[in-house]
Amino acid sequence: MKPHRIGLDIRMLQHSGIGTYLRGLLSGFRKLGLDKDLALFGLCESAAAPSRHPVPNSIPGAKFGAPIYSIQEQIQYPALLRRCRLWHAPHYNIPLRKGKTELVVTIHDIIHWIFREQFLSPLQTAYAGFMLQRAVTSADHIIAVSHHTKKDLVEHFRAPEEKITVIHEGVDETFRKLPPHELQPAFEKIRRKYGIPENFFLYVGLIKPHKNVLMLVRLFRKLKEFEKVRASLVIIGRKDKIYPSGYEALADLRSAGDILYLPRIDADELPVFYSQALALIHPSLYEGFGLTLLEAMSFGTPVLTTNSASIPEVVGDAAWRIDATDEAAMRDAIIRMEEDAGLRGSLRQKGLERVRLFSWTETARKTFEVYEKVLTETE
Repeated sequence: MKPHRIGLDIRMLQHSGIGTYLRGLLSGFRKLGLDKDLALFGLCESAAAPSRHPVPNSIPGAKFGAPIYSIQEQIQYPALLRRCRLWHAPHYNIPLRKGKTELVVTIHDIIHWIFREQFLSPLQTAYAGFMLQRAVTSADHIIAVSHHTKKDLVEHFRAPEEKITVIHEGVDETFRKLPPHELQPAFEKIRRKYGIPENFFLYVGLIKPHKNVLMLVRLFRKLKEFEKVRASLVIIGRKDKIYPSGYEALADLRSAGDILYLPRIDADELPVFYSQALALIHPSLYEGFGLTLLEAMSFGTPVLTTNSASIPEVVGDAAWRIDATDEAAMRDAIIRMEEDAGLRGSLRQKGLERVRLFSWTETARKTFEVYEKVLTETE
């Protein structure tokens, strides 16, 4: 059997984060007509559990159901890699034995390493350090989703700079602010469904310690207690299964008073939340990129965020950025964001302009250039 030219691991297609990256890449490849060179590994459709993001039947591939970070995936990798000239791992859980197959790995961030002392067990720390170092050593080329991630890889793992290409992520071209005649009935529908207030700030993302959600919740409760803001806070995102010491309150997060917590919503409801929110508040301590920020901007949602890690690289001057550890600054910013319609309007316009710089089609084009470069060097 003739080997596939490029194999792409899509086991995380249904996830947020890396799943969004995979879906964006595939849409870009299709638009550019580059999907004919692809084979997708991770196809595990089931009639009992249909995929939320199906892939075209025209793209060849194979089932690959081993859990990520598992011994099973390492056992299955060699046979799958032999079927490809190049394997693209969208995360650092790379094959430890790649044989003659070229390996491209995308590294989104090194959060597990940066926050290892605060958030990880010794076993988790050992795994993260080992796999990240192996990814740097074994990969024929590394795609970093931001210059900050590239800097982290060079600084913490001595990755050769010439081995890393920075390719920014994109934003779905269909993400656009809903016109009033669509937004109002759609908002009324989800208001009845979830009990959402008329005016609210929004957080969208995983409820992980480094996202700084605990600080945001505590601060917002104080603002409401002293009647400094009238709007409510809507938090959308999935909790972790377990939290490190000091973050147990995240496990207990639930709707109470003027804070509405929604673990999950339907995909077609997210545009309504973005379009209706006063602003997105993203208080993160670290981001490898920051897809949520771009999503919000594409819907015309003003963004209040931090100066942490790659965030300035992504948002530029199109968002209000403050120090992630400065609670007083965050408090004042939330108050002003509610009161100052002119500020919200300015940020809205800047965000809509900024988001034009990011395209999944461009991400896919540059990614394919990396594939070609790596394959050409071995011919």
